[in-house]
Amino acid sequence: MNAIISNKTVIVIHDGRKGHLNPSLAVAEIVQEKYALGFHAFQLPMSMSKKWVSLFKKLSNFPIFYKIFGQLFFKAEPANIQQAEMIICSGMPNLIYAAYLSQKFHLPLLYVGNLRKFNEKLIDLSITALPQNVNCKQIILPTPPVSANFTTQYNLPKQHNAVLLLGGSTTEYPFSKQNFADMIQQFTHFISTHQLKGSVICSRRTPNLDTKSLDLLHIQQIEYIDQHQKVTMSEKLAQCKYIFVTEDSITMLSEAIHTGAVVTAICLNEAKTDELIEKYLNYQYIQRKSITHLGQIIEHYSPIKRTDMLIPLVQQLDRLYFQGHFHKTTNSRKKNKVYA
Repeated sequence: MNAIISNKTVIVIHDGRKGHLNPSLAVAEIVQEKYALGFHAFQLPMSMSKKWVSLFKKLSNFPIFYKIFGQLFFKAEPANIQQAEMIICSGMPNLIYAAYLSQKFHLPLLYVGNLRKFNEKLIDLSITALPQNVNCKQIILPTPPVSANFTTQYNLPKQHNAVLLLGGSTTEYPFSKQNFADMIQQFTHFISTHQLKGSVICSRRTPNLDTKSLDLLHIQQIEYIDQHQKVTMSEKLAQCKYIFVTEDSITMLSEAIHTGAVVTAICLNEAKTDELIEKYLNYQYIQRKSITHLGQIIEHYSPIKRTDMLIPLVQQLDRLYFQGHFHKTTNSRKKNKVYA
């Protein structure tokens, strides 16, 4: 499809967290490429506590009150909001602010992620890797959206490198500091056994590694990148034949899958899994190992293709685009799932 020239823009609302920003940017990149729309990233002008998030989720079921309360709470707005064609976001705090802007300026809202009881009537399009029981249009992708930067070197030979991507402890994935120390030990053993060049990359949620782990990385000459160091993840992952990711990190895991490397999700219990990980296993995108079995993997490369994500996403975006240049229509919204 030929791009149509427009002086309009897309606004990406984010809170600075890579796990929220990257999937939104991935969608914005596709919109920019296919429809010749620019995009502008606007950071959430305030932090929102869990109490405020909970309150706004409840208020979302009363759109009039949601808009009134939003006008009192949200003082800042993107400078170019009047030129916006749509809003894209991921993450609940960003959704709360984006939904307010969407209602005030009558802009379509594309949300990447699980709605988690937020009123789906305030959403125009939900983009996820799993179907949700919600009454709004949905695009179901093989994984959450991933930037083309992670697939540009898909067909190039993989170097003899391995990387360990560390997330952090969550309710669903209660990794302890000892667990992370054990991961480092198992990873260094894997590097040594296979004579690889290794790297360890920490995320915002990764706890500080203990001295023993840091010393081990230094002795084994494994690169250590903490959460304060800047790294271009797409370039780093493109160099790697093996990628290990703690399975709490949904965004990092999906980015790893799209590189076409040998991807292993690290778990606490191989017998206990969730729906998304099961999907990845069924599609053979990943292997899944406990910490003690981290090195017991086979050389199986992720078979995903860029078109697996592009086709269902563009098909649904086309419908929005040609129904008035992304402007909202007055038609009733019905459940519409598009599967990859």
